[in-house]
Amino acid sequence: MKEKILTLYKKLPSWSKNRYFISFLFFFIWIFFFDTNSILTQIDQKQEIKKLKKDKEYYEQEIKKDKHIIKILSQDSLTPQLEKYLREKLFLSKENEEVFIIE
Repeated sequence: MKEKILTLYKKLPSWSKNRYFISFLFFFIWIFFFDTNSILTQIDQKQEIKKLKKDKEYYEQEIKKDKHIIKILSQDSLTPQLEKYLREKLFLSKENEEVFIIE
């Protein structure tokens, strides 16, 4: 058994027997997989940041839409814009008027 290990050791290239190479390899593996700020963790965090940026853009657009609706609804008089909104979005109608929804 000892002889087999020795023969395998002799077959290894000299650069792989170097203690600096072994230290570097161990350090690289540790940083890449086991560290709290590993490469894998960094990749996951970047993906999460991209997702959050997309969500932020979506919610900003929704806020703009809602502000526009609030502006229309806050007016005292019945403007054509307000009437259009009430009819199309809330499906309201005047007296003696029927509304048909076609999709």
